Formats: sequence, C-alpha cells, structure tokens
Amino acid sequence: MRKHFIRSIIKPFYYLILIVLFEFIFSLFLSPCNATMGSITVERINSEQISSSDHISISRTRLNSLASQARNVTINDVSGTLMVTGFSNIFSSTTLNSSHNGVILASGNITLTLPNPSSSLGIRYTIKKIDSSSNIVTISGIVDDESNPQLSEQYSYITIISNGNAWYKVAEYVAAATNSEKQTYITNSLGMTFRLIPAGTFVIGSPTDELGRNSNEAQYTVTFTDSFYMQTTEVTQGQWEMVMNDNPSSFTDCGHNCPVETISWQDSEIFITTLNAMGEGSYTFPTEAQWEYAARAGSNKAFANGDISSTITDSNLDAMGWYNSNSNATPHAVAQKQANAWGLYDMHGNIWEWCHDWYGAYPTGSVVDPVGPSSGSYWVMRGGGWNYDAQNCRSAERNSGSGFNGNVGLRLLRTLNP
Repeated sequence: MRKHFIRSIIKPFYYLILIVLFEFIFSLFLSPCNATMGSITVERINSEQISSSDHISISRTRLNSLASQARNVTINDVSGTLMVTGFSNIFSSTTLNSSHNGVILASGNITLTLPNPSSSLGIRYTIKKIDSSSNIVTISGIVDDESNPQLSEQYSYITIISNGNAWYKVAEYVAAATNSEKQTYITNSLGMTFRLIPAGTFVIGSPTDELGRNSNEAQYTVTFTDSFYMQTTEVTQGQWEMVMNDNPSSFTDCGHNCPVETISWQDSEIFITTLNAMGEGSYTFPTEAQWEYAARAGSNKAFANGDISSTITDSNLDAMGWYNSNSNATPHAVAQKQANAWGLYDMHGNIWEWCHDWYGAYPTGSVVDPVGPSSGSYWVMRGGGWNYDAQNCRSAERNSGSGFNGNVGLRLLRTLNP
C-alpha cells in the first residue's frame, strides 16, 4: 500500500520530467539557427561544426538532414579568414556586420549581404570564390555604383572598403589566371593585396627647385628590369596579429585596419620571415628605389597627384595622405585617402615605412636594379607620417632609423610567382 502511494506521488513528476526533456530535445532540432547571439565562425570547408562565442555547437550533418528551409546567418565580430559555404543551401544567405574585417572564402550558391557603409568606416573585406563556376557568390549591396556584384569563376575575388559613405573596390580579379599570366592584383588569405608595378625607368630624387628639398635627394636614373608586386597599403595591425599573435602598436585604439607601428626594422624582418614560413607567398622589404618608383606612379612632382605649394600644409597632400595638418595627431585606417595612379594608398603620410636598404649617399649616373649600400648604421624609412609636415611626405623625402619608433611601420613587396 505504501509503495503504491509513493508511486502515485512520483509518477506525475516522472512524466513531467519526460515531457520537459522531450521538449528540450525537440527544440534542438526545430528551433531556427540564431547567430545574432554571438560571433559565428565556419571553421573549415569540410568542418562538421559551426561554433559561436556563446558556446552553441550545431552539427552540419543534423542540419542537412533535418532542416526544412534555408536559414540566414549573421556574422558578428569576426576578424581574419572566414569560410562561408552554402551547406546544401541551408545557409543560403550570410549577413556581415560592421565589426567584421577580413577575408571571406565562399563556396556554394550563397549571398553575402554588406552592412551599411556609414557604420563600417575603414572596414575591409576580401571576398574570394573557391569552388567551380557552376556556383555563384552574390554580394548584396552597392559597390562602386554596381548593384549586387557577383563572383562566378573559381578563385575570382573582390576586395572592397568602406569610406563611411559607400563601398569601393580596392582590387578585383575576375577569372583564374594561367601560369603564364601576371595578375594585376594578388590578395592572400590575410587580406594583403599587392599591385603589379611594371618594369621601367625613372629619375629618383628631387629637382633642385622643389620646395622642401633636402641635400640628400640628388637625382639619378634608375632602371628596373623586372616588374614587382607592391602591397597596396601598409601592413595593418590586424594582419600583424594574425602572423605574430601580438600587437606592438602604440595606437591600438585606432583599430585592426590601422597600420601597425612602433616596430623596429628587426621586428619587421622577423615578421616577414614568419609570414614566408606560412606558405602565403614570398615577401620582402621593397628597396628604397622600388618604394619611390611605386610612390610616384609615373609622376615627377613632389606628390603623385601634383606639386607642393607649402612646406607645412598642401592641398594635393590633403587628398592623398594623413599628416600634421589633417591627422588630428593620430594615424588613421589604411586606404581612406586617394590612391595613386597605380592603386597604392598612403604612400604620402600616415606612417613611415621601412625599406630594405641601409641609409647612405645616392650613387651618380644611371643604375640598374639598385639595392643600396652593402652596410651601414641605419635603415631607410620612407613616406612621411601623421605627425610630420607636408615637406616630409614628398615622394623624394628620405629618413633613417633602426630602433622602435611610434610612427614607423612597413609595406611589403611580393615576388612575381607566388
């Protein structure tokens, strides 16, 4: 009798527990995938898991077998390289937000929706299609006045950046190149974009009547027998972190898309060695002559877009670079100013950039493929900086140093055959 009484009391709780457990399990299968709760990363193309920062794990196999309709995903607060796949059309649309900044490798028929550019100042995406041409990657939004651009060829990509008003193309590659072709732009999985700089001849240094000229800028003729790839921007803090797992910059509040700074030449050399070991291509410092040739982009004036009118403040420099008169005493996110004719940003101002060469006097006459002195005490820095006047940001301006400096970063050169 007593046992029966106990069973009569426990039995309702037993069924209640079963019902709650069943509803919990059922909800795991039927509830929609809510990605706004945390940042979602699709870890690898063949990954079985999608992990978010609130520790939710969803089995790809379960989604494939049980989902009855396409689900949309919002990607929040992700930097670095991100894989996004169609997963048999379960994730057919992916919405990016203004915190994402990096490389997106996409496969399947998928739509990537861009955030509002007004909330995305300085945000930069490289979107690369990594599967066959039978699938289409659609970028939902307006880029350079083009509505909903598409990637249809394997390995085609587009690199875009927001200036706070609109999305603009930094680089674009439409179809896979053959081994004999030289791509105009190359972008690696760290989001570093490189522009092919054609071989040619130019006059390095400055004419004697250039305003702000220094005595170490005597002109001589340089010939490059081979083309080379120059990075379109400075190495960013985000790119440095992906390689070195630290950020030495003094201006970390500036953000991941700002140039890395407060680095010595030796720090930069370690960074390049580490990057080369990652199999992302072969990189080095540009020589001083390569740097000035790329900065001028065919111009023989003080700046790539014209001459200098004042040693302190200059309207041509205002359009192309951050310097003492417009920087508000801080470096800025890369690629916010006008590019030169070869698509390179921030060659005037923002931060100084290390070069390959020891600092020394220029040679005379004509030189083919110069690499600078064989030894020295200091390395060359080029480009000027956010806290320097207009005369210090000219194409011909030379500086030198060796140790840590809060306004020095770097820009990479990549070999022709990655």
